[in-house]
Amino acid sequence: MRPRRRAFTLIELLVVIAILALIVSILIPSLVAARNQAKGAVCLTRLRTLGQGLHLYANDYADALPPGRMPQVDNDQIRVRIAGGIKYRPTFLAMMAFSLGLPTFEDPQASRSTNDRFGEPGDRQNYSEAAYLCPEVPDWRDERNGAFGYNYQFLGNSRLRFVDDPSSYKNWPVKLASIRTPASCAAVADSMGTAASFARNNRRPYEDNEPGNSRTGRSTNAYGNEGFNLDPPKIDLANGEAAGLEEEIRTAPHERHNKKANVLWLDGHGSAASLLTLGYEVDPEGIVTFEGRNRLFSRTGSDDAWLDEP
Repeated sequence: MRPRRRAFTLIELLVVIAILALIVSILIPSLVAARNQAKGAVCLTRLRTLGQGLHLYANDYADALPPGRMPQVDNDQIRVRIAGGIKYRPTFLAMMAFSLGLPTFEDPQASRSTNDRFGEPGDRQNYSEAAYLCPEVPDWRDERNGAFGYNYQFLGNSRLRFVDDPSSYKNWPVKLASIRTPASCAAVADSMGTAASFARNNRRPYEDNEPGNSRTGRSTNAYGNEGFNLDPPKIDLANGEAAGLEEEIRTAPHERHNKKANVLWLDGHGSAASLLTLGYEVDPEGIVTFEGRNRLFSRTGSDDAWLDEP
């Protein structure tokens, strides 16, 4: 006679399944946290690399820091040589890339009226190198709606004071040596764009400018809109400006890495910080106000707002 095989009972199977489910429920949050921490570390590494490009740019251009973005004069001005060719109105990332040797675009365009081989217009091209992307939001590739914003008001506001004078920059060039506290002056940070001006429950998902997309990627309440601009905490709208110029629309850092934003400081080191630590004030609905402390953004370490003074 064959020996009788002992089988698991239904209760034993259910107990095993319950134990496995408990183990998975314990491990998954830890795995997610570890993955997020790894993405934050990669983001910081990329920011530090960009910091090298920033200092190389200053070395190449008589100690001048890069501008936030070159202004628009017409469909063909202003253009600048970057890694890979001539580019129409490049952002600070593209200009820093020239010294790094990391091309920002596969097919840079010298005019707003021309498209690259991907169908993207000359002033809204997508970054082609991972070095200019945050791994937490890898689809934020549009040069206008990018993942990283620049402290343009204090370090390089190249907007024009007079539209008929293409050299009447509001606050550029700014010399690196003029920054009194480079180790505590924010240069580049994770940016949420103009979504900062809206309550959390009124913000829209990121919008790109891909060919055929029904949206133009200009919704002010969408994450990433005008992300290349990074407004400081305190803004004097009567005598200064924000990313939205005439509108009361501002940008701010994005706390996307374990409720903190990664920041590249002007001396080249990087760290994670909360909006509160950086000096921003946020109301209960999540709207970033215009009142804050500019100590970590100004050129002198003071709390003054940037003012548009001739």
